[in-house]
Amino acid sequence: MTQTDQPVRYYEKAVVEIPSKGKTLASRAAFPLLSLLSRERSARLGLVPIDDERVIMALTHARGRVLDVGCGANNFVRSYGNGVGVDVVRWEGCDVQIGDAAQLPFHDGAFDTVSYLACLNHIPNRQASVRDAFRVLRPGGRLLVTMITPTLGRFIHWLRRANDPDHFQRHIDHSDELLGMSEDLVRHILEDAGFRNVVRQRFVMGFNSLYIADRP
Repeated sequence: MTQTDQPVRYYEKAVVEIPSKGKTLASRAAFPLLSLLSRERSARLGLVPIDDERVIMALTHARGRVLDVGCGANNFVRSYGNGVGVDVVRWEGCDVQIGDAAQLPFHDGAFDTVSYLACLNHIPNRQASVRDAFRVLRPGGRLLVTMITPTLGRFIHWLRRANDPDHFQRHIDHSDELLGMSEDLVRHILEDAGFRNVVRQRFVMGFNSLYIADRP
């Protein structure tokens, strides 16, 4: 994840709400279709957009003041209502543009939750970034990471390339990036940074995972 000064308009900026059980069940049934649709078209059908699923999981587990790293359009923080979204790209909706995801411009212990939603694999210095996330979390704070596996990541990035702002608006070639991360790799990075009690929760029929870790 490298900095760019070019402003980027994220055309699917939105406030995300935790859906009803009925809406969730209908969305599961329509999962193959949703994987091909943009957020806007999915919402018009009254279904939960694929990209909202990770935000919903984060909303369920976040607490206190949140820092969302790699926030994009900042949908998570805007939906949660208490926190800051940062990104190395000047997305429309981002609170703070940063130069390096491993040099967060905040005081020690400034946040109760730090999140990386579908972005940790795109950060080249990811281990250093997670160490800095540890620093800005208060003792007892929580780290949230959503991540798909490498095999699924390659397929999903290919399948959804027409609805991926990185492809569509920034023309990024993901070929040199990790398109997903194994559970072992995620756990290693989190534990190496000092986090403990790493728990993995699968969602969207097991295709995606939320990792929750504690700062001692």
